[in-house]
Amino acid sequence: MRRAFSWPRSSLGSGRDRGSRPPEPGRRRRGCRNPRKTERKPVPRYYEFEVSLQEIQPRIWRRFLLRTTATFAQLHKAIQESFGWEERHLWEFRLPTCQGWPIAGPPDGGEENDRPTPDAKTVKLSSYFTGRRVVEWCEYLYDFGDDWTHDVKLIAVRSEKESFKRRLLDGERAAPPEDCGGTPGYEHVVHFVETGEDRYDDDSKGLEAWLDGWKPDAFDLSKAKLEFDR
Repeated sequence: MRRAFSWPRSSLGSGRDRGSRPPEPGRRRRGCRNPRKTERKPVPRYYEFEVSLQEIQPRIWRRFLLRTTATFAQLHKAIQESFGWEERHLWEFRLPTCQGWPIAGPPDGGEENDRPTPDAKTVKLSSYFTGRRVVEWCEYLYDFGDDWTHDVKLIAVRSEKESFKRRLLDGERAAPPEDCGGTPGYEHVVHFVETGEDRYDDDSKGLEAWLDGWKPDAFDLSKAKLEFDR
């Protein structure tokens, strides 16, 4: 009697290729993507700015971080809120040159000296601050009457593990009171706070009430961070 032919065991059953083995539990085949593995998120990058008022000593300054994707409108907000300005007046960013050509400003700010000002909401910081030049800075002018000119200097471009929009790092002294009359007016109110003497009026009660407790050296970093950081 003819013996029945027996097929090799490796070729029978599930249709796997000859000689293949079933995957071990918990082990992936080569080339297979692990669905549990997530792609690494890009590390957020930030501009570190130091902003200080011109023509005033001791210096009034703030240092903060702002995302590299931010606009000049967001830089304007950061300066206003870190210094404690009240956004009562016009403002603009401009080149630090004798011509002071505008970089960006409010959309309804009109034109200064017949020079059109780009809308700060549409101008990215990265279009001006590259992080590759030895010195990168511009000027920020607030209140075209009192003429508060700020130096805005890029200190560094940093990567942070934590993601946030902005963060206040440091600073010193209070910003001048709004509408005090520029640098001469600031010096007047500082003299009054320090000596109690009003150079222009024998009755100092009106000036005292107007200042409403303002102190030139007052700056609480912890309190300012609560309002600034986000």
